[in-house]
Amino acid sequence: MARSLNRLLRPKTIAVYGGSWSKNVVKELKKNSFLGEIWAVHPTKKTIGGVKCYRTTFDLPSSPDAVFVGVNREKTVSIIEELSVVDAGGVVCFASGFSETSVDDKSDQGKTLQDKIVKAAGQMPILGPNCYGFINYLDNALIWPDQHGGEQVNKGVAILTQSSNIAINLTMQCRGLPIAYVITVGNQGQLNQAQIAFELLQDSRVTAVGLHIEGIINPKDFEKLAREAKTLKKGIVALKVGKSRLAENATVSHTASMAGNYQGAIALLNKLGISTVDGLESLLNTLMILHVHQPISGNKIASLSCSGGEASLIADLAEQFNFRFPKLSSKQKRKLKSALGDLVHLSNPLDYQTYVWNDQVKLTVAFKTMMEETYDFLFIIMDLPKQGRCSSDSWHPAIAALKEAKKIAKCPVGLITSLEENMPEKFAKDLIKHSIIPLTGLENSLAAVKALQNVSIQWKIKSTPSIIWERWPNEKSRVLDEYQSKKVLSRIGINVPKGFVITDKNSLLNKFRTIKKAVALKAIGINHKTDVSGVVLGINNENELLNKFNNMKRLTRSKEFLIERQVDNCLVELLIGIVRDPQHGFMITIAEGGVLSELRKDSVTLCMPCNKTEIARALEKLKIWPLLNGYRNKKAANINNIVLAIFSLQRYALKERARLVELEINPLLVKSNQVVAADALIRENY
Repeated sequence: MARSLNRLLRPKTIAVYGGSWSKNVVKELKKNSFLGEIWAVHPTKKTIGGVKCYRTTFDLPSSPDAVFVGVNREKTVSIIEELSVVDAGGVVCFASGFSETSVDDKSDQGKTLQDKIVKAAGQMPILGPNCYGFINYLDNALIWPDQHGGEQVNKGVAILTQSSNIAINLTMQCRGLPIAYVITVGNQGQLNQAQIAFELLQDSRVTAVGLHIEGIINPKDFEKLAREAKTLKKGIVALKVGKSRLAENATVSHTASMAGNYQGAIALLNKLGISTVDGLESLLNTLMILHVHQPISGNKIASLSCSGGEASLIADLAEQFNFRFPKLSSKQKRKLKSALGDLVHLSNPLDYQTYVWNDQVKLTVAFKTMMEETYDFLFIIMDLPKQGRCSSDSWHPAIAALKEAKKIAKCPVGLITSLEENMPEKFAKDLIKHSIIPLTGLENSLAAVKALQNVSIQWKIKSTPSIIWERWPNEKSRVLDEYQSKKVLSRIGINVPKGFVITDKNSLLNKFRTIKKAVALKAIGINHKTDVSGVVLGINNENELLNKFNNMKRLTRSKEFLIERQVDNCLVELLIGIVRDPQHGFMITIAEGGVLSELRKDSVTLCMPCNKTEIARALEKLKIWPLLNGYRNKKAANINNIVLAIFSLQRYALKERARLVELEINPLLVKSNQVVAADALIRENY
């Protein structure tokens, strides 16, 4: 990073360049009671938004701390040069038409201009270009050309996004989440999202960081950010968009399709201990938990509600997240019975009904009884009545009881509404003061708690090996055929079937007689052989072999063929793939194997390097895990054999990372006592 962002993000003086957009910036500065000086620069105007205009940069009273440059892209370059000369603290480059236009602009003029801006800035920090600005709610300092819904806070979360509209929307949230900073990063021409977030972590008033990510510029910066967050014990949660996009590089394997841009990013973020969520609601809920409490360590939860319907609903929803509801202890049951009476069925989730709804003392006993236990999270489901039309008076005893019980809680406590709109902002703010986490929406709240488990896991690891990423050159590559790929696998200790390359009928029959068992016949030099009838399994006699050979030769026009011993008694087929993702580093994908692997979408992607425990946990996340673990009294696979095979592949990939592009085994045939690579390919640079 060029230098500290302190002057830019916490300015005492702000200068604006341009017309209408600059006027909006001045308006918002005044509206939010900015205490510093505001200057405007314009060659002809006398004032902008009631602020005196200076003719040029060099006419300003002094070097401004923060600057809004709201002129066209060509003029932006020269103004940046001037501001760098006078040692300005930093600049928001508002104009668009830079690198974001490169896809459609064949001349690449936008990218050229962006490079000029970065060069002109030198060591002066710039946000953007194509950047909407930032809001510092801690100091009431902002460069923001639009309305927003936030207010000044003493501490809160920082949110960074690549979308101005999403930034605006997030400031409009009415759930009481205190926001310290909102920053749009634009094209990230000089400063990327991770570098800015790293700076914000240093502010003691920032409790957590939320990221809306379209693309990751430099994974190493995210690694540095994550290590700092771990040191400071400040959680980070990310919403990565682009799930539907595949990797941009040309691929030949199933792995590259499944471990695309999105999955690679998610694997990287999870590796670094950055929580990932799927939507804005979950993002806000996760930030709320991080602000009030910190990450969640396990999957043991409890729930209290005054409705059997709510108890059933959270029980159903929790199942998809693999949460566990421990049974109530005998001690809990005794205390709960004394407070709630004989008519309440005592269980977890607990429907305490409404018999004691207005009895604060008995409700306090019930809440305390649950909070005395060590759960990973305790949910209190309680929707508040509609403001303005309904009275909340009858809720007061329950709220008071909750606040009193929270004083002795051994676990994080969240009050969760079943619907987002049933959490009034005033009520949420009051809960936060009592260290009770206000959450909205059952499913989104459960997703938030689940997301934070990964943070706890990563924070407990004393040292994590550095991720494998660099700016690899775009070199020519070649694909090793199946036979060549299997020779490589055999050298690194992976079992492969006994096989031979043949070109004619005589050699085919000779090798068949050598194998003496059922064989598989495959065309060499064809990717996705099954799609073109390039694979025949279970051939038992010479006549059948010759017929299949002639037919395959005609259909595939291949000149070389592979004859192999058939592998029988397979429990499960797996796909194991390694891809060099130019954006995120080396990725391992573990999935259900076979010809339908992409269709099934039963896969887990990990960011290398991985230890054996991480690999074993990934296997447990597969939908076919029960088959590996011995489904319905059938034989179980030796999981250690699978883990060792994957670990061997990783070791090879790390050794050959300068040239390896892709490696895939599909299928890896899992037997009860061994694993065998039935098909394989390797793509490497040369």
